[in-house]
Amino acid sequence: MPACPTCASTHTVKNGRIHNGKQRFKCHGCGRQ
Repeated sequence: MPACPTCASTHTVKNGRIHNGKQRFKCHGCGRQ
């Protein structure tokens, strides 16, 4: 899983896809998507 660009946490989970098909992630540390 990629690290969060905001808080650098690696505790992220997949959260669907964005309009162009790229994977979207949600951070458990700061809540950022």
